[in-house]
Amino acid sequence: MTGEITLTGIVLSSMPIGDYDRRVSILTCEKGRISAFARNARRPMSSLRAVSMPFTFGKFSIFSGRDAYSVNSCEDTVFFDSLSSDIGKMYHAMYFCELMSFFTRENSEEREQVKLLFTALKVLRDGKIPCSFARRIFELRCLANYGEAPNIFECSVCSKKEDSKKWLFDIKQGTIKCENCAGIKSTSSNNGINTLVIPETVRYAMHYTITSPYKTLFGFKLIPEMEERFTKAVDAIIKNHVDKPLKTLEILETLEYNQ
Repeated sequence: MTGEITLTGIVLSSMPIGDYDRRVSILTCEKGRISAFARNARRPMSSLRAVSMPFTFGKFSIFSGRDAYSVNSCEDTVFFDSLSSDIGKMYHAMYFCELMSFFTRENSEEREQVKLLFTALKVLRDGKIPCSFARRIFELRCLANYGEAPNIFECSVCSKKEDSKKWLFDIKQGTIKCENCAGIKSTSSNNGINTLVIPETVRYAMHYTITSPYKTLFGFKLIPEMEERFTKAVDAIIKNHVDKPLKTLEILETLEYNQ
């Protein structure tokens, strides 16, 4: 089927093609992740010059040809170009887009992921919480949107939902046990190769991240010790679910290591 369609989405990446064109990857609400050509977008006066750059949100007018999509125009645009002025924010935004590219597919309904990415880009732009903390919230919610988040809502043995100061989190199984059922005797954050001991504060923070609406998703804070434990848990979950190296993640880890 050919013709013009309107898709709401965010540009994940953009690369030059030929002398004047760009090929863009756009995460859309209606058709998932698509690739499209922006003809003459690299010409100085092109109307597609700005809208074909990464992190651009808008309603894209797309011509659906027999073999490829082409971008005709974009309306109701929101630009996040200010992120490029801060290297930390820029690479976090690039990582968010690369992670979305890993999980999303063409011809799938991706409205929730577009909302999540748009919200996360605004959080990075506004800078009200550390980028590294925003990253872990984003990662966990991204998994939750695909039904891949761990079941941290109740003990997998006795079904207790609260009243446990510590929980044993099984990374591989994605389940937790209360301290009684797990027989937790120490306060160590590590209880084995595939398990972590997490305090109730961290379990609740994970619960909140998985279930809260987007408008309040990034609105909570943790004391440094709890943020570190939250970070360690989410890092373990992501490592368990992402089975390929992501270039921007490697850069982010280098940046965090050197801070």
